[in-house]
Amino acid sequence: MQDFGGFAGGLPGSAVGGLPGSAAGGLPGGTLVGGSGPGMDRLLMAETLGLVMARRAAQILDRHRESLTPDGRPRPADDTAEAGTDRFALDDAIFTAVLDATNECLGRFDSRPPAERWCDALLHLLDLARYADED
Repeated sequence: MQDFGGFAGGLPGSAVGGLPGSAAGGLPGGTLVGGSGPGMDRLLMAETLGLVMARRAAQILDRHRESLTPDGRPRPADDTAEAGTDRFALDDAIFTAVLDATNECLGRFDSRPPAERWCDALLHLLDLARYADED
């Protein structure tokens, strides 16, 4: 798994680890989002972020599944082949980052090395995406 230089304790500019400019870990200016304190705000933000990331990963998988023929081979190239290649590279980068983050989160509950739990991470990600669509 690759380390992308995350910030320990939150985003830069935050006093306690919330969004930039926040005094108590909530929204800028210390605004709370319907919770009973900064801890609830952070949980709500983490949940929302996780659902959005899972939804995005599922959309990427669906888009690439649709680009294959029924026998699993790529569809024939057309005039937009270069655009498709660029799109695939972008999707691959996003999907890899989301799957790595999912694997890292799973590592808090599963002591196996990342290379041994990536498949479980993918299944958890897809299950979360299904849950996000029901929301």
